[in-house]
Amino acid sequence: MQTAVISIGNSKGLRIPKAILQQCGIKDMVDLRVTDEGLMISPVKRPRAGWKEAIQLDPQDRLELASMQTPSNAFDAEEWAWPKN
Repeated sequence: MQTAVISIGNSKGLRIPKAILQQCGIKDMVDLRVTDEGLMISPVKRPRAGWKEAIQLDPQDRLELASMQTPSNAFDAEEWAWPKN
């Protein structure tokens, strides 16, 4: 898709169609990065996104959700203890 660069005061901007914003998960803030290919625009990921909804789940559902989002690894499989000071 091609779009025109427009003037916004002393700056320039892009008009991005609503459907594209929704498809990319862009709501109000974006992260801009310059790459070798050009400008990369991505949604800002909120560190606590979804917590409010998750806390309202039944406790058993929260446990299932946590187990699905936390991949196990070799560290989890080994027995370990906190070091003594």
